[in-house]
Formats: sequence, structure tokens, C-alpha cells
Amino acid sequence: MVFALQTADAQTASPDADLLKDALQQIQRLASQVAAQEARIRELEAGRSPRAREPATNVTPAPTPATAPEPAILAPEPITQPTPEPSTASADMGGHNMAIPGGPVSNIRGFFDFNFGVGSIANPLIFPTVSNGCAACGNPPTPAHNSFQAGELDLFLSSKLSNHLSFISEIVFGSDTTNFFGIDIERYQLTYRANRYFSASVGRFHTSIGYYNTAYHHGNWFSTADGRPIMYLFEDSGGALPVHMVGVSLTGAVPGAEKLGLHWVAEMGNGRNSSPASAQPVQNFYSDRNYKAVNLAVYIKPELVPGLQIGGSFYHDKLAPPGLDRVNQNIGSAYVVYFNSEWEFLTEGVLLSNRLERTSQLFQSPMAYTQVARKFAIYKPYFRYQYLNDRYNDPVNILQGKYYGPSVGMRIDFAEYAAFKLQYTHLYQSRQLAGNGLDAQVAFTF
Repeated sequence: MVFALQTADAQTASPDADLLKDALQQIQRLASQVAAQEARIRELEAGRSPRAREPATNVTPAPTPATAPEPAILAPEPITQPTPEPSTASADMGGHNMAIPGGPVSNIRGFFDFNFGVGSIANPLIFPTVSNGCAACGNPPTPAHNSFQAGELDLFLSSKLSNHLSFISEIVFGSDTTNFFGIDIERYQLTYRANRYFSASVGRFHTSIGYYNTAYHHGNWFSTADGRPIMYLFEDSGGALPVHMVGVSLTGAVPGAEKLGLHWVAEMGNGRNSSPASAQPVQNFYSDRNYKAVNLAVYIKPELVPGLQIGGSFYHDKLAPPGLDRVNQNIGSAYVVYFNSEWEFLTEGVLLSNRLERTSQLFQSPMAYTQVARKFAIYKPYFRYQYLNDRYNDPVNILQGKYYGPSVGMRIDFAEYAAFKLQYTHLYQSRQLAGNGLDAQVAFTF
């Protein structure tokens, strides 16, 4: 601006030449004042702490020629420094105040389901294969009655700590035949993701056995059918498989196999409690043995067939049941699943083998299910057939005997985030009469 005015002053001869000269002088004085203010601020910042800073002193303007009265000049606003947040301790609370300015943000997603069950095996979430409860998993002998049933209130928490680090957890509130609500932290998982080829997680997670166990967790709104397949019942509901693990999980894609979509999973953890009568089968803190469980899994998702996934896994552990020899536990699985906008197809098979050391006793328990569903607008009819044969006298399995039969149902997505399910199940049970259950469920996310 100064350069432009000088040029105009030199090149233009007009009656306003004096006025332009006075304006140029005023601008020069303002520039000098700003420079003086900035120098004063730098001096104060160099010699004082942030808490001791004071507003800069106003600079007195230079005298103005009488021929051109100078307009009033506003003093610059004092510079106010923000008071820093306490980083470690709070005088009011006598300790850490937990305030982290600009820190990570926690996101909470909720899931809930409400049910009405009729029949001897109603409500598939709570050990549905027997009508008199499960003493080993905490459910006392209770006759089956028609009942409204509160399902699971699942709070899913997630937070991104950095570009590579994240955290998730699931806190579940659920009731059973005792009518008391219990609280379980079903998952807590800190994950470092370097790239698509490698990520590492520590905490409590769903073991990569088969497909269903890692695809469907505790939000029942996600699953098409009402309830998990019997083979994937949770441990505290009498399930035979170690569906949870506390330890380390590594996973990633295989470089150079992008068209095949080849992925790998390697896990190591505490394994399940050796005692079948334990009230807490998942060993969250204390392990009853030094030996650690390991699990390896692979799967493919070929680009040529979007929605197709084929995989398998192998799990090994050594259990130490009270009063018995050690038990070598091996679990092999294989599955094929396919999804598109209309069709859903899942089929899985698992072979659980428990062998007593120093003996030839081998207990093999095959289990499988197949599920097919077809979507018509908001309606999704489905069919599931399942089979499980847990060997009698198995040293570690709670659920023993043969269970097989069909389930048929309808899911209606009457709102974008809410669904109604109606399902009938007929289950043949060894040493018991065949069971029947009719379940209605409303599941939603919020």
C-alpha cells in the first residue's frame, strides 16, 4: 500500500497531493506502532512465564502536523494467554482429574432385545437344550414356563487413539433363570494396525474358531436368526467350545494374494478353565495352568465371487481337570459362507477331540449347522438345521448327549435399526423327550 501511494504521489500531480502525503505519513506511523508492539510482546514472552504475562503497553503516537488532524487510533487489545489444564494433579480432587484436552473420543453404540418364549426350549440365549437349567453354569433347576424375557443390553464402546491404535469393548447386562441382572465385560481389545498385512490385538476377544463366532458377537440385531447355533453357545451357558480367549491375536492379509483374498490369524491365550464345574469358564486374570492355548486360522475371500468366504482353523490346548490326567484338546473347523443383497448361506462343521494323557480314551464330539435365508423387501424367512453330539463321560464338556433338529423363522425389519423375529425350533434330545420352542424377539440398536 505504501509503495502504491508513493508511486501515485510521484506520478500524479493533483489538488489532492497534500492529502495523499498526509495519509502516507499516517500509515507509516501505524506500521511503526505495530512493529513496536510486536517487539514488546516478543520481549515479554522471552523473559516471563505464561502465567506472568501482562498486556503490552500502548505506544504513544508521534506528533501530527497541524495541517492534517490525525484520526483517533485504537490501542491493540491485550493479549490473553489461556490458562493451561493441569496435566497430572487436581488441587480440588487431590489427585488425577482425568481431563485430557484434545484426547481420544469414546463412541458408544447400544443393542437390546426383548423376548417372549413358549415351550421347553424357549429363549435360545440361556442354555436352551434342557428344561431344568444348568447347575454347572449357574442356572438352578427350574421348570419351563411361558415368559416375557429381557435379553441382553449390550454397550459397544470404541475409540480411536491414533492412526494405528484403537480400542473396543462390549459391556453386557443380562438376566437368566435367577432373575438377577449380571454384568459381563465380554470383550476388551486394544488393537495396533500397522497396515492391511499385519495387526495385533491384546485383551479378551472371540476365538477365531469357524465363522459365526467372530462374525456375530452380542448384538442380536445383527444376526438373522433368534439365538446362536447350539455349537456356539457361550461358555457360561454350557457351550462346549472355547468361544472366548484372553491373550494375543495377530492377523493380516497375505501379500501377493489380493485376488484370492487370503488372510491368516494366529492366537495365543489362557484357554478355558479346566474344571467343567467352574462358575467362570473364561480365565480373565488367573490361569489354572502354565500351558497356553493356541489357535491358527486361514480364510479366503476371492474377488471373482463377491460375498463368498471359505476358511478353517485348528485349536490346541492342554487342560488339567481336578483329579484327572491332563486332557489334550484339539478343535478343527471348516466353513463356507456366502452373502449378497438377497441371499444368505452359512454352513460350518467342527470336530472337538478330548484325549486323556497316558490313556487311549478319546472323546470326539462332531457338531455342525446349516442356515439359509432369502430377503424379500423387509421380510427375511430363514431355515436352520443343527447337529451336535457331545460324547457322554467327556471329562470337560458340560453339554453331553446328542441334539439335532430344525428351526424355521421370519425376520421383519420394520424399521431401519429395529427387527422383529419369530422362530419355531424342534430339537431332538438324547435321554429326553424332543423339545419345542416358539420365540418372538424384538432386537434393535440405539
